[in-house]
Amino acid sequence: MNRLPRHWLALLLTALPLLATAKPAEPPRNPYLADSTYPVAHGYGDFTTVAGPIGPGRQLRPTEIVWKGVGPINGYAPTFSNPYPNGKRVLWVGGYDRISKLDGDTFAVLTTYGLGDNTYFGAEEIERHIYTMDHMSDKDVALYEQKLWRNPYRYVQSAYRMVSAENELYIPHRSADGSVALRVYGDAEAGNPASDIVLKREWKVPTELSRATIMSVSMTHDGWVVMVTQDGVLAVLSRDFSKVNALKLPRKGEEPADSNFFNAFVRNGLTVDDKGGIYVVTRDYMDRAQWTGEKLSLDEADGAWVAPYPNELGVGSGTTPTPMGWGPNEDHLVVVADGTRGNQLLAFWRDAIPADWKGLPGYDRRVAGVTPVTFGVSPKEVVQVENAALVYGYGAFMNNFDNSYVEQQLAAAKGKKLASEKTVHMPGHEAAGGSRIEWDPKTRTLKTLWRSQVNFVNTVCTISGGSDKVYCWGQRKKNWTLEIVDWKTGASDYYTLGKSKRYDALGGPVVVGPHGEIVCGCSGGLGLIAVNPKSKAAHK
Repeated sequence: MNRLPRHWLALLLTALPLLATAKPAEPPRNPYLADSTYPVAHGYGDFTTVAGPIGPGRQLRPTEIVWKGVGPINGYAPTFSNPYPNGKRVLWVGGYDRISKLDGDTFAVLTTYGLGDNTYFGAEEIERHIYTMDHMSDKDVALYEQKLWRNPYRYVQSAYRMVSAENELYIPHRSADGSVALRVYGDAEAGNPASDIVLKREWKVPTELSRATIMSVSMTHDGWVVMVTQDGVLAVLSRDFSKVNALKLPRKGEEPADSNFFNAFVRNGLTVDDKGGIYVVTRDYMDRAQWTGEKLSLDEADGAWVAPYPNELGVGSGTTPTPMGWGPNEDHLVVVADGTRGNQLLAFWRDAIPADWKGLPGYDRRVAGVTPVTFGVSPKEVVQVENAALVYGYGAFMNNFDNSYVEQQLAAAKGKKLASEKTVHMPGHEAAGGSRIEWDPKTRTLKTLWRSQVNFVNTVCTISGGSDKVYCWGQRKKNWTLEIVDWKTGASDYYTLGKSKRYDALGGPVVVGPHGEIVCGCSGGLGLIAVNPKSKAAHK
């Protein structure tokens, strides 16, 4: 038998640990989006290569926390620009009563563009709302928040937006007259991060096409704008809006008019891949539409497909589709949680289905894997997943949602009504739990690697491949916390902020900033928080 020379054997043994710890293939960068840690909402599983804080956890000093009042829902989601010629970046926020640019280093407000359709929230009013909530009971705070947020969420879907490579902000807008448009804001003076903000252009959605709110916006890898409305109209536009391709996604029957967001036909973001695939989950289907470079298609011959999924509660999936697997020899999947009571995670083959794939009993052949989402919080835990999966390699992190929503849906089905003041922040209704679920390409199955019982308070978490950590907002003993979850083990360390409502993420996305700081739309939706545990002095 031939034997390897001794020096080759030594080299092989040296390489084995490196192979075992090799980093998963990362998503390809979209050259038409800003080259930043967060250029688009839910981009590629909320993944970044920039390392965030790693602990050890402790009580944060006031100098390590930056707070900016930016108005209701305006901090969702904080999107970072490309570097300007002077090396500076800006952080775009807004959508309800203003559009603002913040200094990407200091978080100082550089300039603001007022939106006249909605009531403006000044600094004193914001502070007054926070002071009021800080002196209320849990039940009263829940009711107060619902009233405070009702109009912003009813009329504006500003959580899903993007910043392009040209440092322009694309954001949905609904005017007081009910008309819907996709607006683009940019700099009055090119190359100057502190210049005034101007409305560059807008595309008003034709009423014959849709009267519904624009739910989400993204960019194809060849530079076309993609958007979807809540009633299922998908459109691809040139960046100057001179060319429009549009179609309606498949549905079951006519959609009833309903002001309840959870009854919308599309109530999640969309994602794209580098092959022209556009992924949208509707109330009953997982859809891949195909952008060919010339037309928008639902034709299987072009690469499009549609697959049904379980929808027991009737409100569909609450998660934005997340692509999984990017290497040329990896399985290419897309994952969502379904609409069952106690969600399941479903993985779909996102490209051609392998010829030898026989399918799973009871599911469309497009479904590659199914597994229950469990957190181990209690033997009778009620799981409701409403946040997109965080994906790194073949791993997907899921965290819990306010389980009272599931209770309300089930009660409504029986003609009963539960108290609407039950929220995630009240005792007994915590959104406790998270888990990492892994795709095994050898067995073609999904399996749970670890489960966490931490209360992640319904935030949209983020994952850093640079530090192998998941970052979430949390709550422990009435204190708001920044949770640092180890990707490999699920162990959680945490930084403590305090008890004030200004530190409450309230479902907002957690983002890793360009310097490793953690940025979040917080304060009951009234402001923005930046946490930098390495900082020794307050940002001015």
